[in-house]
Amino acid sequence: LLERNLQSVANHLILSLAVADLLVACLVMPLGAVYEVSKEWRLGADLCDMWTSSDVLCCTASILHLVAIALDRYWAVTDIDYAHQRTARRIGYMIIIIWTLSVLVSIAPLLGWKDPEWETRVYQDLQCIVSQDVGYQIFATASSFYVPLLVILFLYWRIFLAARKRIRRRQQSSL
Repeated sequence: LLERNLQSVANHLILSLAVADLLVACLVMPLGAVYEVSKEWRLGADLCDMWTSSDVLCCTASILHLVAIALDRYWAVTDIDYAHQRTARRIGYMIIIIWTLSVLVSIAPLLGWKDPEWETRVYQDLQCIVSQDVGYQIFATASSFYVPLLVILFLYWRIFLAARKRIRRRQQSSL
């Protein structure tokens, strides 16, 4: 934050990613460690909701930041004018979209998208896990993992093809 040479627009995505990962370390991991050691959840339903939602929020945000970084790199490699279009406002919009999508994925169980056994699991079985509702699981895993994975693979494949094309052009022009 204090180093001038690190205050580039491109590093705003990295900073926001660091915030997401720091939140995992501060909000998610300590309660996860307590739960793992004790093997039961004795902190109540509200804290269980907060913990699982924070986990989904921060992990989804972290993964979506990787998508945004891949997209930023793709544009940087394939669009000659992108360096002029990479503004703080544009990157800021990307960060807002990332966090908004992450909130949408994580807030659904708080709004009632839970499996019927959730209360029994928390109060009787003393387990705290994210909603096991099949619809929510499909939505959350697709939104937080599978779709981002496919987008990242596609973007880095396109970056690879563009780089290979550039290298071949340079080799041919040097002959």
